[in-house]
Amino acid sequence: MTEWSALLGLLDRGPGSCVTGVHTSLQPRRDDGHGWPPPSRVRVVTRFVHRPPGDWFLDHGGGDVTLDVRDPADGDGPRLGGQGLEFGPLFPWDLAPSPARLVTPVPSAALAGATCLDRPVEVRRDGRAAWAVTLGVPSLPQPLHLVVDAHAGVLLSAAVPGLGYREEVTEVAFPSSVADDVFRWTDDLAAADLAHRARRETAAAHYRAASLPLPGHWPGGRRHFTPDVLEGDPDTGLLAIDLYHDGAPAGTPEMAVLIRQPPHAPPFEPGWVADPEAFVHRWRDGAWQWTLALWGRPLTPDELARVTASLPAS
Repeated sequence: MTEWSALLGLLDRGPGSCVTGVHTSLQPRRDDGHGWPPPSRVRVVTRFVHRPPGDWFLDHGGGDVTLDVRDPADGDGPRLGGQGLEFGPLFPWDLAPSPARLVTPVPSAALAGATCLDRPVEVRRDGRAAWAVTLGVPSLPQPLHLVVDAHAGVLLSAAVPGLGYREEVTEVAFPSSVADDVFRWTDDLAAADLAHRARRETAAAHYRAASLPLPGHWPGGRRHFTPDVLEGDPDTGLLAIDLYHDGAPAGTPEMAVLIRQPPHAPPFEPGWVADPEAFVHRWRDGAWQWTLALWGRPLTPDELARVTASLPAS
């Protein structure tokens, strides 16, 4: 049997080596306070490589890579995680999950001020020995459930089940070293980035030359639309359109993204749709599945019905 104070001390010491793995986060999407749009969650998966004290390689998939490398002059300590597991009054919208929140979770006022609600329990998670502990955190309305690796100073998961929030690291490994090239913008990364941009521009040019499937009806009118193709695949019909709405009347949605996909494809959720602050509507017609993400406010059920009915037949 161990105590929370001992686990907190283990987390304070940190992993003590490089860490690689996969970080997965689940967050509830925003609604209007009355359960509209229907509840759903944002799922984001990132493969990561961390080298203490503050170097990170993040592969978000689809050719989207982030390098965050600490200048030695900046000193030690976590970078991506900010102040570690901090939960503010806007929970869960201010969580901004990242691998660093689990791999380097301290210093953290939230954890330091937590109260252990139950004795830690031995568990296994992703093949690793660990301790599960339930905490009361002053800034959270419901208990925080943590799984602490029994040997390395990392969290394997953090969750508030009642609020639909969870993040975890899997496929965790602790290499003794990581090559410097992992944290450099190499020619291979540059070439992959250019190829990804070229594919997007080719697809955008294809769709710009055609008639975009824009809704004929929009709250406040369409005269403020300035659509732009963000992503597309002419082979499958995937299409993401940014619907800028500059100068729209007060009370209408500030910005929207309309996404069309084949009916059985997994939901297409690039960075702008994976924002839990977005209100997200989903529906299907005879040929496609559709996603409409909005900022500012959601469409009412009546507005959504009028918008979907006004889309051109395909």
